[in-house]
Amino acid sequence: MTEADERDRRQPRLVLRLSTGVGQSGRAFDAEILNLSREGMLVKTQAELSLDDPLEVVLPQSGAVKAKVVWGADELYGCSFATPISQEELEAANDVASLDDDPDHRFGVDHETLGSRIKRLRVTRGHTMRGLAERVGVSKPTLWKWEGDQVRPRHETMQRLANELEVSELELVYGAPGLGKAAAIAEGEADATLSLAELVRVSRRRIAQAAGVDEASVDININWDNG
Repeated sequence: MTEADERDRRQPRLVLRLSTGVGQSGRAFDAEILNLSREGMLVKTQAELSLDDPLEVVLPQSGAVKAKVVWGADELYGCSFATPISQEELEAANDVASLDDDPDHRFGVDHETLGSRIKRLRVTRGHTMRGLAERVGVSKPTLWKWEGDQVRPRHETMQRLANELEVSELELVYGAPGLGKAAAIAEGEADATLSLAELVRVSRRRIAQAAGVDEASVDININWDNG
């Protein structure tokens, strides 16, 4: 057994049932995390996930996290994270999983319904209801119904809406935690409550946008020895 295998074996794993979503090849799918550690997870989904394409999964606190499928069988997929998640992210997943019986916890991992999330992101991005509706190509009453959880956008419209709200379709559907605070950072406003993980995530996104590259191409390293 290699040193890495021994480290993974000792890594404590959290057994839970966390409803979320995974994204692969530009599509978002319903999923359930059954087993989670800082290094990886066991996911159950009816979607057929590929071992060759990168994967994203929405986690509480951090939002979309990059991973890869290591193995799959009978709707179960073992996945490893591109970068280990923090202990805070692990604990946040446990906290949200405990809310599964809450009737108001219908979508995502950020304690919001889809409609509430659309409204929050619209306000955060500075869109009026009429303005966003026109940019997406729908009527204001239609957007009002979305925000009131009366109607759910169709897939094609969901993609346009996600683009206008500057999030991935995966995060729009299943949760975009921390993006309200992320917007303040993006506008240059310091937020003392932003966690280190959120700050790194926001910074990576802004650097990727400025450089015109994918977020996966951006690495942020902290030299703790110089602190």
